[in-house]
Amino acid sequence: MIARVTAESHWRIDDVGGKTLGLVRLLRAGLPVPDAWVIPASDSRDEVARRRCLDALTRWWRDIASVWPESRWAVRSSAVAEDLDGASFAGVYETVLGVGSPEELAAAVRRCWDAHAADRAEVYRGERDIDAAGGIALVVQRMLMPDAAGVMLTANPHRPFADEIVIDAAWGLGESVVSGIVDPDHIVLQRSDGSVRHRRIASKEVETVYSDGLQTRPVAESRRTRPALDEAGIAALYAISRTVGTRIGQARDIEWAVCDGQVYVLQDRPMTAIPSVDPTTVFSRRWGDEYKSEYSLPLSSAVINSWMDIPLFVELPRLQKRADLAAREPFILFNGYMYMDGDYAVGMARSLPKGMREGVFSAWFTPMWLRHIESADWSPRLTLEIARSFRRDRDRAGQHANLAGMRHHGERVESVVAPLLTQDYRALDSTEWRRQYDELESMGVEHFRLLRWGMGMHNTMLHRLLPQLLAAWVGDDDGRLYTDLISGLPGTRTAQINREIYQLARTALRDSEFAAQIGTTEDWAALRRDTDDHSFWTRFDAFLARHGHRADSRDVAALRWREQPEVIFGFVRAQVLGGAADPDVGESRAAALRAEAMSTVLGRAGRGPLGRIRTGILEWAIRWTQEFTVYRENQRYLLDYLLAHARSLILARAYDLVEAGVIADADDVFLLTDTEWWGALSRWEGVGVPIDPEQLERRRQNYLTYRNRLPATYLFDDVETEGEIAEGDAPTDDDTDGLVGVAAARGVATGPTRAVTDITELADVRAGDILVAKNIDPGWTAVFPLLGGLITETGGVLSHGAILAREYGIPTVTGIPHAVSRFAAETVVEVDGGRGVVTVVEDPITDVIAGVPDGGREASAVV
Repeated sequence: MIARVTAESHWRIDDVGGKTLGLVRLLRAGLPVPDAWVIPASDSRDEVARRRCLDALTRWWRDIASVWPESRWAVRSSAVAEDLDGASFAGVYETVLGVGSPEELAAAVRRCWDAHAADRAEVYRGERDIDAAGGIALVVQRMLMPDAAGVMLTANPHRPFADEIVIDAAWGLGESVVSGIVDPDHIVLQRSDGSVRHRRIASKEVETVYSDGLQTRPVAESRRTRPALDEAGIAALYAISRTVGTRIGQARDIEWAVCDGQVYVLQDRPMTAIPSVDPTTVFSRRWGDEYKSEYSLPLSSAVINSWMDIPLFVELPRLQKRADLAAREPFILFNGYMYMDGDYAVGMARSLPKGMREGVFSAWFTPMWLRHIESADWSPRLTLEIARSFRRDRDRAGQHANLAGMRHHGERVESVVAPLLTQDYRALDSTEWRRQYDELESMGVEHFRLLRWGMGMHNTMLHRLLPQLLAAWVGDDDGRLYTDLISGLPGTRTAQINREIYQLARTALRDSEFAAQIGTTEDWAALRRDTDDHSFWTRFDAFLARHGHRADSRDVAALRWREQPEVIFGFVRAQVLGGAADPDVGESRAAALRAEAMSTVLGRAGRGPLGRIRTGILEWAIRWTQEFTVYRENQRYLLDYLLAHARSLILARAYDLVEAGVIADADDVFLLTDTEWWGALSRWEGVGVPIDPEQLERRRQNYLTYRNRLPATYLFDDVETEGEIAEGDAPTDDDTDGLVGVAAARGVATGPTRAVTDITELADVRAGDILVAKNIDPGWTAVFPLLGGLITETGGVLSHGAILAREYGIPTVTGIPHAVSRFAAETVVEVDGGRGVVTVVEDPITDVIAGVPDGGREASAVV
């Protein structure tokens, strides 16, 4: 039966629900709360209990009307699973305002009971595996007729590690704020002292009030831009936040109202999806920014993981006598993206002296988790075992051996795998298909056995060592000499491809009519049909025969260039429209800069009594750094052969599975897990377990939902976050109006943005464009000679995009969140690759709205 809510109330959440207990918490904290009663959840569970409850409410109304005869009442749902740390149920259930009679009260109660069984509640509970059997409690609370109301969050959801409180305020009832029908005032307070860090007074055009019923009415012009909260109201809410933080807890969602100068608290619940300030578990996507950065379909993930994880995370720990790590899974898959386990990194750190750890792990984790890594006990024995592991794998580990091993591996890939790419894969019988698949598997594993030393140790170590030596011995504090020494290196497959695309563009430009057709066509296939006898197409086909195994992705499911020749045509078209920028010119310039830098380095280092030793060390470091920079790029070209072969082998059997009715479409094969894949092949051969089509559909929907989302960099206790640096007190340049990212390739460029989400969109790139992308793959670099600058959402200073940008001398800033969606087409920006700053110069959308002609305003920040 209905009972009054007081500070002395002692109920379980199963009895009265989360909202009721929230009111009890507020009353116990001594905060002003409007009078409230609760109808327990047990009254909602069957019709007999409901009838008894409604009869009791009639008697209750007679008593209460004598005390507050003119009052209106709110009936709010208080589910037994509501307002929990992981499930707020905000807005899922029903609230009825303005109840003014016993008949209205009975109708409101029935409405709230019925909402418990509504579809939206069922879906919400189902997603969180919450049982509906407990029923729903209801809160009956005296309604205020406030002057202003809103919501206060005692942590900033956009900057949860900042010391901030957020308040949204509007005129009238808070319903307009929580429902989103009004643009409220937005105030950010400093949590430590209550000072206003930010205040935005909105144009509050409507308000929700109660007057002969609940109404949304226009706000008078004179009140719209007046602050809904005065200084006294802000101070009162700050005081309430301090009380809540001390007596209830941190990160709370508080609904409030101001009535006759008094601030009341209407509701308290924990904020959800807020990362812990001291997380128990941390997972980082930083390690995977290169090889595991994209959304990974299940079978694609299984293939690349079988090649990569055994050499890197099973064999290597065993070589280092780390059976503890070899037995652990270092990654989790979260909405299709791979994250490294922070505890695994702590285990790795035990092999390194504490002074060496930050340089290794700071690129993967934030200072919060680095403290855990730094505190792990160091085992000198494990450090010794790392050194001994080189000997145990001496055929691959040493620099000479590793380079020779990659050359031999490359020769084998090009002699064994490359010729197979033109075979009729559908004609392979089961025995030959399995032989080729097993052979491919062994080559994939060998590829990463070499990379665990070549990329995991030598390349990383050399690119750390060389700039340190140059800074210490020749004064290269700005990194200019380092950049010049490793830029435009000869012998990369990427440079070869770009040169061949340039030659294709030159072939087209020799025929002015044909070049004009390329520049204007939207249908390359139609152009080909109309001009198939042109010599350009012979060269075009020859290019695809040589390099058609490439793609812009390491995903086995990704189309290869051979399957989407329009991509290459787009590269050529961009070159034709840009006048065909000769990559040899850039390479010659880079070679001259390299020679000049080498002369400067040796000249400066050779001075003094230790000059000969310094120059000898620097010559060694420069040579090997250059060798492994080329190695890094060329190994990817070889990997693409393996990925193309894997894709063709899998699709050959996928078509068989479609014919057998195992899957509906060939591309569905990539939605299968590794176990399902081999089980499906067994079923095709007469045995095996059927595939669940509903499971495949759920995976497909997950892929469509998350494939183009930039995932959070970290998971703190399974909550997505950018970490305490990015979201809290991020280091910024005080004197810049722009977006601050990572300085990846020096130089300053100004030009129009060209945001792309797919390789096929590169055909629209024009000379001088600032390319904006989530990340950059070597397969994209045919347009690099045309670019003025580059902005990416992810990738570090040793990512492919950053290395290639330095080679081409393209000013580059990485680590700009949501860059693709931030920058509209033709937004003119300045990219300062030395400082890592992007500043908007001209924004076409804002300029049109403001009536400002092109070029008519000063540089401004993107907010």
